[in-house]
Amino acid sequence: MRTGSKFIGYLALLCILNMAFGCATTNKPVVHTVPYQSNVACAVESTDCPWSRLEQQAKDSALINCLLSGATVLETEPSRKDSADEPSIIVPIPPKYGYEFVIKPDDVGLCGEQESACMIASRPDLELTWAGCGPELLGEEQLRGGENRANADQLTERSVVTGSLMVSTNTFLAPAGLDGPDQFYTFTLEKETYVETAVGANSSEWSATKGHRAPWQPGLFLLADDGQIIRTSHLWRAGISYVLPLKLPPGTYYLVVDSSQREFSRGNGLYRLYLGLNASHLGSFHPQ
Repeated sequence: MRTGSKFIGYLALLCILNMAFGCATTNKPVVHTVPYQSNVACAVESTDCPWSRLEQQAKDSALINCLLSGATVLETEPSRKDSADEPSIIVPIPPKYGYEFVIKPDDVGLCGEQESACMIASRPDLELTWAGCGPELLGEEQLRGGENRANADQLTERSVVTGSLMVSTNTFLAPAGLDGPDQFYTFTLEKETYVETAVGANSSEWSATKGHRAPWQPGLFLLADDGQIIRTSHLWRAGISYVLPLKLPPGTYYLVVDSSQREFSRGNGLYRLYLGLNASHLGSFHPQ
């Protein structure tokens, strides 16, 4: 009881000092960390492992996981109103892709009997090996997106691209689409493929009165070659909009990043779009 009384008295003293000297605490952004994993490479000796290639694969994995986890560029209300601020995008923070391991001899059947299985991956039980998600200045040459289906931007396997709806118009009209600006992408499948895709607003903001929130939420539409809607996703600022792994036959497909005018007017129009072919970031797939 005596110890507890001293502790309560100490807290009371702190409160008095805060009121007397105007002390205040400031909420600081916490670095968002994500796991990552490269493919497995086989080599006779561990020194022969293609570490540079595996590190790039791990970096790509971390980038996708930054997007899928909802990591964004955190802004405060004053900086968001400053038009001179250069826009930033979220990227994995290097050099946190260095957790290398080699299985030798290969006891999981991924490589030959005399080969080692090489890989770069984070340890699920040790977050110190995870990659951080941090801001990087965005150059105009990095912006992607087409104005309509005829001029849709071509995507390839495992793409993560950045677009801006600030210079776009409302081409994908209601009732099929939303009532705000939109942009179009396309991809072609040569054979039956599992497809997953997601889009997220690039930035969120911190307000002393409203807390941490995303000012707008992009919508996502998956279209067939004839323009018919296959899947729709719009979560209304609940995180990211995504299409879970879906088996699609060979052909040409379109993705539409769309917006609600009411939401779009609150944001800066920047978004990150992910497309994975035979990938499993959003769930498992079982190719034949």
